[in-house]
Amino acid sequence: MLKLRYLFDNRDLALMLLENWDYDKNALDMLDYYRISANAIYPYKQNEKIFFLRFTPFDIKTEQEMIEEIKFIQYLKEKGLNVLEPVLSKDKNYLIKKYTPWGEYLACAFKRVNGDRLDGFNSDGIEYTNDLLKNYGKTLGKLHKYSSQYKKVSKKSCFDLLEEMEYSWKNKFNNRNYRITKEFTEIKELLYKIPKNESNFGIIHGDYELDNVFYDKSSKNIAIIDFGSSLYNWYIMDVETSLENIKEELSDKDFNKIKTLFINGYTEEYQYNEEELGFLPLLKRLNELCGYIELLISIEEAWDNEPLWLVELREKLNKNYIQKYEADIEKRAYCT
Repeated sequence: MLKLRYLFDNRDLALMLLENWDYDKNALDMLDYYRISANAIYPYKQNEKIFFLRFTPFDIKTEQEMIEEIKFIQYLKEKGLNVLEPVLSKDKNYLIKKYTPWGEYLACAFKRVNGDRLDGFNSDGIEYTNDLLKNYGKTLGKLHKYSSQYKKVSKKSCFDLLEEMEYSWKNKFNNRNYRITKEFTEIKELLYKIPKNESNFGIIHGDYELDNVFYDKSSKNIAIIDFGSSLYNWYIMDVETSLENIKEELSDKDFNKIKTLFINGYTEEYQYNEEELGFLPLLKRLNELCGYIELLISIEEAWDNEPLWLVELREKLNKNYIQKYEADIEKRAYCT
């Protein structure tokens, strides 16, 4: 998640960056449907088709990281996987770096994929058939199969992420909680002991959840969007993230049946060793710890006379995530 200062709708900034692409100037009302979380995303139209402008502050992601993300997406598309498609700017670049009155930004644009989000948002109702759920898992299996064949590139790994978060914990937050400092030490020590090879470790999607996968009812095709969290990690983490999200989002349905369909689809394309399931508790601890630090960084700044939505968001993040994580760490330490 971006720092809170970046969550404001900055229409002037969006328009400055959008000028680097062709767009319909008579359809600027599309910008009202913006979304800001890990990136700022503003929809726009060109020749009556929908596209998305995505931008992020230069201090959040490096240029190299975003270049590698776009290259990976293009590679998956070449392999036949249905993924979002990057769009060239006016000067024939997929990624631009621009100095603005609000700082330096990296921006790119993508075509909208066909269909509706699988979580049902803005759709006229999705029927979660056996074929659809199996295909959902199969699509992730294809992604991992192609990832395992992809050349090694200079892209962030879960090890790099852990190092970054530990640096912030020491230098921004002064190791202020002994239990958290100990959690860093334990995870770091155990992570390097997990077996890692070309078949179980590579570039994962990082956020393969229902809201990042679209389903086209007419063609029955599945499309994947938002590779902003992709990094080198164990493939099993994508599987676990997907199943946890299904369990939460489709809580009124038979999870065991859905899980079986998903796994059957996945294993038609890619295999994982049952022993890798034993990695999951540690990898989930890693995700939770890094997410905790990222939220601390996000909310650390505060201003006088903040708008109500910002006050409420800060309180929600603090209560529902930060304080909850700290309580869970204390409870875990007590139990051990």
